[in-house]
Amino acid sequence: MTQIRTIDELEALHYGYNRNLLRKADAPITTSTAGTFNAIFGAYAWAQLNLEANAFGVLPKYPWDKSGWRVITAKPTLNTTNGNTTLGGTAEGGSIAETVKPTLQELDVRPKTAQLPFSASEVMEWLSTHSKDDIWGGLGSLRLYMAVQHKEFLNRMLLADVESEAASSSGAHTGSTDFESLDRIISSDAEEDALGGNHSGFYDPWAANATVDRDSGTDFDCTVESASGTIGTDGVLTDDTLRTFLRKVRIAAGKDPNVFLGSHEVYSEIQGLYMPSVRIANPYGEALVQIDVNGIQTFKGTGVGIHVDSIYGIPYIPTKDAPSGGGDEVGRLFALDTSDAEGYGYPRLGIQVAIPTEYYEATRRSPGYPFVNNAFVEKGVFRTMGETVCRHFKSQGKIRDIKL
Repeated sequence: MTQIRTIDELEALHYGYNRNLLRKADAPITTSTAGTFNAIFGAYAWAQLNLEANAFGVLPKYPWDKSGWRVITAKPTLNTTNGNTTLGGTAEGGSIAETVKPTLQELDVRPKTAQLPFSASEVMEWLSTHSKDDIWGGLGSLRLYMAVQHKEFLNRMLLADVESEAASSSGAHTGSTDFESLDRIISSDAEEDALGGNHSGFYDPWAANATVDRDSGTDFDCTVESASGTIGTDGVLTDDTLRTFLRKVRIAAGKDPNVFLGSHEVYSEIQGLYMPSVRIANPYGEALVQIDVNGIQTFKGTGVGIHVDSIYGIPYIPTKDAPSGGGDEVGRLFALDTSDAEGYGYPRLGIQVAIPTEYYEATRRSPGYPFVNNAFVEKGVFRTMGETVCRHFKSQGKIRDIKL
């Protein structure tokens, strides 16, 4: 029997090979050793950004069949010279009153184009489609991201802050190439007087075409309330303010709005307002929203609608882009009526679409390349043509100046 005297002899007996192979190397290869390791990142990039576009999603879309519409801004009043009352009451055997008519006004807008272009060099595009290299940045991967970004840009157009624009302006507002902001559409003569700045027109929508002039009167006023009771002064939102606001909208429009749209901060304030309360008829509940996108509606029912919180039966849609004029204000609460209450086939508030979102490319496979791009790059662009249109101002409203 062999007698084991050293560790070398023990290792040789058990392993049967040179023990030096098991000893620690002086210079091991690690993932940081140059030329030995490359991570594979894959074809996708996870955006660490909030690209939510709830305002764009909640507004109904409908085809652009005409650029103008008529609005009735005043009711008719009967002349009393024939012995009748102003409402038409007539004595027995009385004469027919003089004919009357309501006051009409014509409004018209033009389609606006929203675009989002992007490009990649033809070298990058060729490698991304033909090689096994780990690449992000060809048209394919850019297209996936930019489609979502285009919609988010439209959302930000719809919620542009008019107060900030007016405060920083050096001249009168003459219109914008962006889709019109809900903050400008849903306004009033009083808001323009308080916050219109030193120049005119900032609270008049579609300034380049339409004749909505809020300085000249209240025909196109929406219901605008301040949480403090004074426009431009911040205050805490209360249940009394909400109820008063909804009452004024009902009186002006004859019906409730069908959706609230506001900031996440205002949403949090409303939760805090009602969550501690136990009421027989709690105004804070849950509703099932039916979203209309480009004329296609989700079905109502479990699993196919979107469950959201509601206030007094009106669903609340939060959005990150709700305008805030600065100071302590944390956002505005919009009450929207997007219904077709008249049955004319047009929503009272929505996006009139001339050309729905389309995608175009100019690549090396396109006729005229590379001269059409004037460079050895391949380009893509998303384009949407339309405009935000309101046919019934009195049924829209907002509460502003809400602070935490």
